[in-house]
Amino acid sequence: MHTLLKTLLAVAGVALATTAGAQVKLYSGEGFHGQQFYVDHPMRDLDRTDFNDRASSAIVEHGTWQVCSDSHFQGRCVTLRPGEYRSLDRMGMGDKISSIRPMEQYGRADERRDDRPWDRNYEYRR
Repeated sequence: MHTLLKTLLAVAGVALATTAGAQVKLYSGEGFHGQQFYVDHPMRDLDRTDFNDRASSAIVEHGTWQVCSDSHFQGRCVTLRPGEYRSLDRMGMGDKISSIRPMEQYGRADERRDDRPWDRNYEYRR
């Protein structure tokens, strides 16, 4: 019985780890092409990852995320909600992202929102 319980707990843990994986996928090319970089936690400085100022498109799988043009969440910051962003150029962030963090951990997302039309009218696909 203990072996069965341990096995079930292990399977549940793997399932949770898989769903809690990448929350945001950044791509070096527009239209989700090129190199990929997965983000599942705050990253203050993408320069250490070799993906600094390289993201041209993104897919936000879960949560609301803030991307900023400078490290340590400085410079111009934009809020991304779940959905597909085929071109980050449309919001002035193409090849400019240097830091990224989930908004749920840093106050209310609507207080830091950039209310440009593209933010509300992105194309969302599951």
